Amino acid sequence: MRESLEARWADTNFPTHVIFGIAVGAVFFGKPETILLIGIGSAIPDLDREYGFFSKESFTRRQVHRALCHSFLFLGLVCLVNPFLGLGAFLHTVLDALTTARDRGVEWLYPFTRLLNRAVYDYDGNRIELDSKHKIYLLQNELPVLTKKTTKDLKPGEQTLPWRRTYGPALSGGLFDQGILLGSAAITLLLLFSSALGLHQFIDLSEHQMSTQFAIPFAIGAAGVVINFVGGELDRKQLLKKFKPDKIYRALFYFSVGIMIFAVVLGGMMNPQVALSGLSEIPYIAAGGALVILIAFVLLKIRSSKPLPTDPKKEPVIV
Repeated sequence: MRESLEARWADTNFPTHVIFGIAVGAVFFGKPETILLIGIGSAIPDLDREYGFFSKESFTRRQVHRALCHSFLFLGLVCLVNPFLGLGAFLHTVLDALTTARDRGVEWLYPFTRLLNRAVYDYDGNRIELDSKHKIYLLQNELPVLTKKTTKDLKPGEQTLPWRRTYGPALSGGLFDQGILLGSAAITLLLLFSSALGLHQFIDLSEHQMSTQFAIPFAIGAAGVVINFVGGELDRKQLLKKFKPDKIYRALFYFSVGIMIFAVVLGGMMNPQVALSGLSEIPYIAAGGALVILIAFVLLKIRSSKPLPTDPKKEPVIV
């Protein structure tokens, strides 16, 4: 009974993200189109679930949920499309980072964290023999007690993995998730009723037509996200019965991704001024990104060129 209740509340995790994003949009911005963008952005990070993977084994082995679309790199790419979509995705990722190992936390620095595949200590705290080919290490492997608490489709198997993720104190299926969901809904309704009754205009409810330049790409993109999640959930149900998903679900995944890409391109074509202003900032963003990568590369080279310590009391470079 307890497990069924936890599973039921775990299913509310998705609406919790969306409602929280809508509440933030209502409190700080108040414009319907902005609220919608933040709400849909709050759904985007969970596109890294097993929806696009050909088998459950592949998804479990790669461990990209809470990593591929929950990283700073992905958030930056979403911000280039639209800053409010990026804000929604960031809010989603922050909430996920507060969850415990049961939901795997968040791997903020993916894919760069995958470049490090060695740890100094095993999961029992015993020092691992150092390899001269690997001079930069993570501190410790995943603890078995943490791995055992993860959901079945996220278990890494028998292989011990470095501790790459950020964990928090909250279970998504517990009081934290319920509080965020109900609290965000209550705040949003309070602001909505206050605006509708004329007490204070928190949300702009004045009659104005939403521009087609915004509405059409947004509707298409939102449809792509919805199709992806609906098809993905059907896919997940199939995975409980069969090892590989049917071709129809795989085709549905690619179709939904194509719709989202088309929406982005169409939005740029229908809003050329916004697209051009965004394109004008790309060289500066690229230069900043290149500078960060260059500095990181130089630091890694300098640190990796130092010999490994021969004294067991000293540690190699740990990140």
